[in-house]
Amino acid sequence: MPPEKDWRAPLDEAGDDALAYSDIAIGYVSRNDRYRAHYRRALGRVKRGVISADEATARLVRRWGISFHAAPISAFDPKLAVARLDLSPTSIVLAPPVDGMGVTQRFDMKMLGAVRARMKIGNLLHLILADREGDEHLWVSGGLDRPLAMMLPIGADPFAGLASAERFCRRLLGMAAGPSALRPTPFRRQHLLTLLQLLDGHRAGASQRELAASLIHPKVRRYDPTEWSDSAERKCIRRWLKEAVELRDGGYIRLLRGG
Repeated sequence: MPPEKDWRAPLDEAGDDALAYSDIAIGYVSRNDRYRAHYRRALGRVKRGVISADEATARLVRRWGISFHAAPISAFDPKLAVARLDLSPTSIVLAPPVDGMGVTQRFDMKMLGAVRARMKIGNLLHLILADREGDEHLWVSGGLDRPLAMMLPIGADPFAGLASAERFCRRLLGMAAGPSALRPTPFRRQHLLTLLQLLDGHRAGASQRELAASLIHPKVRRYDPTEWSDSAERKCIRRWLKEAVELRDGGYIRLLRGG
């Protein structure tokens, strides 16, 4: 997690309408103490030359489902977060076509536009394609210097994959890709970001009453002990804290799937 700031201040990403569920999920895992320790150890091994940044990232992704890229020069960069392929239904997969498809034209990298990052995750090449309405994550089996076809796995949410495939095709044709798939609604986005602030405040030692006064309503500060004990705000903040901790400690996996 980047250097901590006052938990009461709005999160940097709070005004970003292009936030996808995966962008919010990395915020939760980055507040998990075990992940943070694992990530810092990985950064140390990369700095010492024991392992490459890509291999360290691949191991983190396998263990945690999503991770920042383990490159020391760009540590904790949320724009370089990678989710495990089987947990990210919006990812695009390119692979050699089956015989008889008639695909003969080699893939042209220039068609991809701005590429934010390129890394090797296991046996696959992972590209993060920059887009102001939500980055696209591309996985490539084999090399890019050959004919390729898109793979759309049949799963629980095939429409997310179809939406991402359409965005990718629009990109290849030089058109605006449009909004990314699996964006939370504004209300859901605000709630999930509020829970991140709640985790930061709890970590900083704020009492449940101070959390409620800052994140729900300042009138809580004027409650006497009995009013606070019986208040809806106290019940709400306790419920939110339980939800936030569950998301931090593993529930973020649901967010990767758009839940």
